[in-house]
Amino acid sequence: MLANLAGIPSLNEIRGFLLMSRRSNLNKSITLSIRRFFIEDGAYLVMLAPLLIFVIVVAIYPLFFSFRISLFEYRLTDPNQTQTFVGFQNYVRAFSDQVVKSSLITTLIYVAGTVSIELLLGLGLALLLGAETQIARVIRSFLLMPMALPPLVVGLVWKALYNADFGVIPYYLKLAGFNVGRGPLAELNLAMPAVILVDVWQWTPLLMVIFLAGLKSLPTEPYEAAIVDGASRWQSFFYITLPLLKPTFLIALLLRTMQSFKVFDTIYATTGGGPGSQTTVLNFHIYTVGMTFFQMGYAAALANILLVVVAILSILYIMVLERQQL
Repeated sequence: MLANLAGIPSLNEIRGFLLMSRRSNLNKSITLSIRRFFIEDGAYLVMLAPLLIFVIVVAIYPLFFSFRISLFEYRLTDPNQTQTFVGFQNYVRAFSDQVVKSSLITTLIYVAGTVSIELLLGLGLALLLGAETQIARVIRSFLLMPMALPPLVVGLVWKALYNADFGVIPYYLKLAGFNVGRGPLAELNLAMPAVILVDVWQWTPLLMVIFLAGLKSLPTEPYEAAIVDGASRWQSFFYITLPLLKPTFLIALLLRTMQSFKVFDTIYATTGGGPGSQTTVLNFHIYTVGMTFFQMGYAAALANILLVVVAILSILYIMVLERQQL
């Protein structure tokens, strides 16, 4: 009572005033945050909105749709468009399907052949054409031309080159004394090397560009120290260049592995999966199941399995790349 009579606030009044002050400050900070979000950050969200919508429509929604369809027995030729829920039966069927297993093995052979040859040739061309001379620039420009062509066009051109009757390649092989039979694309032992050669011809320049970028970014100090120590060019290459190019190798390996697993155009244009199933990669088998037999649910399950395989390989490559950078 004495405190109130003297005009001095009580302890409860002081507590209430402090509590109201804190609430007021909190409300002001929340208001400022909301205002900053809508005025400053909101502008970025508005500018990013078309891209986010595009990603959702083009990438995310098809993934969800593919996974949903894979859980149903759905035939495109069904006049009633009936979709019967079967759960994970399509995935169980895929793992027990011998055609899927053989096409996956064929895919692995194709990926191993194309990626390994392209890595070696790409590195060799990068070392050979790394000098900044006029001739090297002109040759590099010509070597980049196959990358500008669609894979389907490249496949059709090479199919004509491989033709046993009027193709240029069988003609010179016959002159050299080789028996080409019905042509490289129609022989069991030549079909896979023939389609691998097509891919190598088109995509080796890409790895050349990647390795050129890696070589240009290497520091010069280790090479100067190696010259002082009397190291030869081969020793500098094996003990300096290759270890420093490990991140570049992994990036090139990741890009080409992902692209080779998704190959379809070249196989479709050259062999059509033949002779027999000699060049039937998993992506082409998915096309056959979906667009020839119209089993859309089963085809979606196979596509999801291929997506998981590529994703696992990509994650492993990225983990190795991060370890190399530590």
